[in-house]
Amino acid sequence: MGRLQRDYAGPVAPVSTFLHVLYRHGLTMGIFACSTAWLLSTPTVFWDAMAGFSASPAKYPLVLLAILGFFYAVLMRKGLTLNSIQGFWIAYLLYISTVEELAFRLFLPLVLESSTGPIAAVVLSNFLFAGLHYFTLRWKWQNCLFAFLGGIGLSRLLDNSGDLTLLILVHFVATFLNTPSQPGTVKK
Repeated sequence: MGRLQRDYAGPVAPVSTFLHVLYRHGLTMGIFACSTAWLLSTPTVFWDAMAGFSASPAKYPLVLLAILGFFYAVLMRKGLTLNSIQGFWIAYLLYISTVEELAFRLFLPLVLESSTGPIAAVVLSNFLFAGLHYFTLRWKWQNCLFAFLGGIGLSRLLDNSGDLTLLILVHFVATFLNTPSQPGTVKK
């Protein structure tokens, strides 16, 4: 069982392989991001949140390269090799960071805001974000609490910066530090 997972019993299997993560977490979150984007029905919100990237697109690839260099150093320090599966894992972490930020920090709060108000929309969106991790990755509730609080912090960062790309990169680093390698990898 993974270090973040709660105990399981009966027919429910642990999330113990990369394929399990792709199926249970990646697919669920991708569908959720597409659904919330469809509910929003206005693409201008996305383009407004990408204004920072549009204004200076050259800095983001440089930041991404620096982040990947940092990841490489962390992997080497842990005694893990950089192979194709590890590369796919890192690409998955970027994907999941992107879809989760789109869904839970940008689209869903805007969908909820008209009926709940802005603060309640952010709280509800991040509560759902944390709750979905409890079910899709079988996290312990304590880890979900940290995901909720981290999500609130990311929501605040988006509100202050208006920069969705920055948010995705912060989420990407945090997710890597939490799970630097795919399930089943022996860590030192």
